[in-house]
Amino acid sequence: MADFPPPYSIRVSARAKNVIIKLIPDKGLEVVLPKGVRKVEVPRFLENKREWILSAIKHLEQKGFSLSPPELVLPESLFLVATETEIYIHRVRTRKPGLRVRKNVDKLMLSGAAWTEQEDIGALTEFVRTQARSFLLAELTKISKEIDMPFKKLFIRSQRKRWGSCSSKGNINLNMKLMFLPYRLVRYVLIHELCHTVHLNHSARYWQLVQQVEPEFQSLEKELSEASPLVPDWINF
Repeated sequence: MADFPPPYSIRVSARAKNVIIKLIPDKGLEVVLPKGVRKVEVPRFLENKREWILSAIKHLEQKGFSLSPPELVLPESLFLVATETEIYIHRVRTRKPGLRVRKNVDKLMLSGAAWTEQEDIGALTEFVRTQARSFLLAELTKISKEIDMPFKKLFIRSQRKRWGSCSSKGNINLNMKLMFLPYRLVRYVLIHELCHTVHLNHSARYWQLVQQVEPEFQSLEKELSEASPLVPDWINF
């Protein structure tokens, strides 16, 4: 490789004890640093691992993987699987500055004199967040009453790896990307987090409680672990 090191990203992790170098298909080279390690030291770490990195890149390329991130493609519609709702996106150029977003039944109109791809994605993401806040709060409240497990507050997040979480105060965090999952998985995530209001761990007693509420939890857990590809690429840009 003529240009070394290849482009890379840096992530600081409180859990990491050593410097970790990862090659992730379609994302590239990632360097995970423990707290206290200076970013200026990264080039030296990469140079020390030069042979391993070049060998790993060659191995991935031979298997047909690319290290380059996928090209951003703006969607022409939003299919919110959780609610079985398809919303068509219309982009209209006008003379008015700024980006305006309006929803009309099954259409979402983006209008303005000019806007960037990131502004476009930002507007769509905020729309999904708004839909998630309304739908997930209603569902969480309903299920909470059904199984008699109250919660205090709901917060809508946008996380890459977690569908939800529950705090010691009884507050529940839900990922807005749940809107792209089938309702059965959404319901299971809500049940999973509500059970954490009783047991704030993954002990045997916790899973017994989950099974009482949702007997098919094991198959749903497996399906949920494989659900990330259901989330469209654009929302992660």
